[in-house]
Amino acid sequence: IDRAGNEVIPFLYDEIWQFSEGLAAVELNGKYGYIDKSGKVIIHLKYDFADFFSNGQASAILNGEWGYIDKQGNFTPKK
Repeated sequence: IDRAGNEVIPFLYDEIWQFSEGLAAVELNGKYGYIDKSGKVIIHLKYDFADFFSNGQASAILNGEWGYIDKQGNFTPKK
């Protein structure tokens, strides 16, 4: 909801985190992904966990494996 009380992002998600670097992590039915400020899904909800973006990447868990994702949703396992 914006400051004027208008719904910007539909109430579809179980949780929505604050925006960082233009994206916000969202969770639905135990899966995480990212939306932009218009509410458009930018990175599909397939992660077991997703954190805030910093320097163009975010920590995430995919299929039980920790790693990092970029803003296009490319997953790189942590070494």
